[in-house]
Amino acid sequence: MKNFRIKIWLGIALGVLFVVSGFVKAVDPVGLSYKIEEYLGMFQLSGWSMFSMSLSVLLCASEMTLGLLLLLRLWRRITAVTGTLFFLGFTILTYLIYTDPYGGINECGCFGEALHLSNGATFAKNILLLVVAGLHLWNVFRQAKNNFNYRQIGLTVGVLVVAFFVPLYSYFYLPPFDFLPYNVGTRMGTESTIHLYDSDFNDVTEKVFAYKKPTYMIGMKEEVSRETGGKIATLYGAYQNGAINLFVVVSRSGITMPGYDDIPVYFMDNVALKSILRTSAGVVAFTADHRIVGKWNLLYTPYRFDGGYGKELSGERLKRGAFFGVLLVMSVLLFYGRKKMEE
Repeated sequence: MKNFRIKIWLGIALGVLFVVSGFVKAVDPVGLSYKIEEYLGMFQLSGWSMFSMSLSVLLCASEMTLGLLLLLRLWRRITAVTGTLFFLGFTILTYLIYTDPYGGINECGCFGEALHLSNGATFAKNILLLVVAGLHLWNVFRQAKNNFNYRQIGLTVGVLVVAFFVPLYSYFYLPPFDFLPYNVGTRMGTESTIHLYDSDFNDVTEKVFAYKKPTYMIGMKEEVSRETGGKIATLYGAYQNGAINLFVVVSRSGITMPGYDDIPVYFMDNVALKSILRTSAGVVAFTADHRIVGKWNLLYTPYRFDGGYGKELSGERLKRGAFFGVLLVMSVLLFYGRKKMEE
């Protein structure tokens, strides 16, 4: 009985690890794509960087899929083999990073921005997990082969829906929460200070945020179409009426917001801009006391910025609650379906 429990807990531990690892990366797939670009550069494969976002979504979904299948005890032999291969691949990869004489990658990104480990600690962790995965594989193949149940297919489809829902939602609607110092609800402070510069490289941050009214920052890493720019028409009207403070932030010269030439344009460090806004064109809202109360992806969001300026925090929290509510319902249905399969 004791040995049986150990065998069960091996699978559960690996499943939880895959789900947690996949989830913390899936809520920030754009951030993971930046890390993948670093890996591609390390192996002289920078030409594949155009696929970094797709690879990010696939990696997040793969980890979450594998973890949920392990927890639901579905396709046990396949998941045991796949899990072992995953850790074998990660172990080899982290060994190459750990022994890289140039130290091109400082942190593996295994847990996104939630947890940072040194390359040595990551390599040691993966060796340990590879051993655990190997033991789980050995135990699974010692047991009798499970009989096929047609409900496994339906549950697997449900697992895939959950696994892809998280990174795709986070990509199109921005992370429901993040582990950087610029999360919605955060008051800008010492760790989350941003710096804005004018065309003469003068720091104008205090001047820009001196207005005692809601402030909206349009972050742009590339040019957008007039159709996309049209989404801020109402916001622009509020700016003209003096109800809000509005400005554009870019990381390089030559980027403009078509149709809004009178909106001030400032510069921000590219790394900082990527950290505060996980999209190539988006909006960040601040209250008069510099609290972040909303972030929106201009490329995909249907939001029209039609009032309630500086008071969006409650709506953003409601959206976050809906995200976790949907995720919880889908997960409960999966485990309920697994229980019914055993009856």
